[in-house]
Amino acid sequence: MANGTTASDLEVQLNAAEEHATLLTEEALKSQDLHHKEAVEQLKRNVEQLVEDNNSLFDPVDLPREIDPTCISGRIVDLAQLTQQLKSTHLQQETLDNFLRYTISSTDILQLDSEKDERYVSVSKAVNQLQDSVIIQLDSEVDQIKQDIRKTGQTIADQREVLNELCLETGNLVDECHTLLTELEEATLTREVAEKQVAIEVTHDHPVEEMYASWQLLKEEFHQESHLRQHLNQLKRSKGSLEAILGARNVNEHKTPDVIKEYASYEALIRFWISKFINKEMENLEVFPRSNKFQFTHRMTEVVVSLGSRGISHVELYGKGIPLEKLAAARENVNEEASREGELYMSINRILDIIKEHATIS
Repeated sequence: MANGTTASDLEVQLNAAEEHATLLTEEALKSQDLHHKEAVEQLKRNVEQLVEDNNSLFDPVDLPREIDPTCISGRIVDLAQLTQQLKSTHLQQETLDNFLRYTISSTDILQLDSEKDERYVSVSKAVNQLQDSVIIQLDSEVDQIKQDIRKTGQTIADQREVLNELCLETGNLVDECHTLLTELEEATLTREVAEKQVAIEVTHDHPVEEMYASWQLLKEEFHQESHLRQHLNQLKRSKGSLEAILGARNVNEHKTPDVIKEYASYEALIRFWISKFINKEMENLEVFPRSNKFQFTHRMTEVVVSLGSRGISHVELYGKGIPLEKLAAARENVNEEASREGELYMSINRILDIIKEHATIS
């Protein structure tokens, strides 16, 4: 093969990349599972502590043999209300006790005639002022902390979802690379067989027409192999980008929100491209925004479209849907059509019509 790279070398590299991606995926799943288990254990301990702290509030009763689960939610609500009331009462009593303990000396007990006493009114105003200036501020800070906790939890959940999607997409890319590698091996084998066949035909002085046809077939096989290599390299670059993101997730964890935004923008750009030239007769549509290309299959013919500043700049046709003797004319016709300025959607439709005219598959 060209560049000194054989199919065996590509297979070894692909298997190594697949093992690395599998290892990263397993580590991510184990980390998430451990986090879930710790959260459940913490919740269980909190419930047990709550039951233990409030055990004295309940009188032992004989439990029925059958428990009606429909009444559990009501009992939980009642328990929550009772707990809140007990907390409020406890805080009030503790606050009053501390206030009286540190503000009123036991040797100088005030003799208050009524609630209208000037000293009582003064102390009451001081308590209200303390509540307005300190307690309300503390409540506001607590609410803000709760809100920050909720936002942080949601951010972590979003990051884990993106990580899972990246792991899944990496697996799909590896599978597609395996498929392309198989196709590359088949194309290489076909080329070798064709080369041997041409050599045999030359030694037997076959007619010039047959030699020319064999040479055209061999040339097309080289063309097909070059296309498969380019597609494989494109997928390898995409896979490498995903592996880089997965490998750096622990080192650059603070950059994950930027990765999420970039990933969402990239997906939105692909959806925008597809909406501009989608046609129900197009199959296996793939979009490559970075290289300004997209490709699809129509009537067993693989079509690769390159975009320029004014629309379609070049169109290439591959596959066995068009006979070899018609392939050159079909390529010339689609590129002539692509050179005309017009709406991208209409240009795609005209290219599909040209393929229909030359294809053998109806």
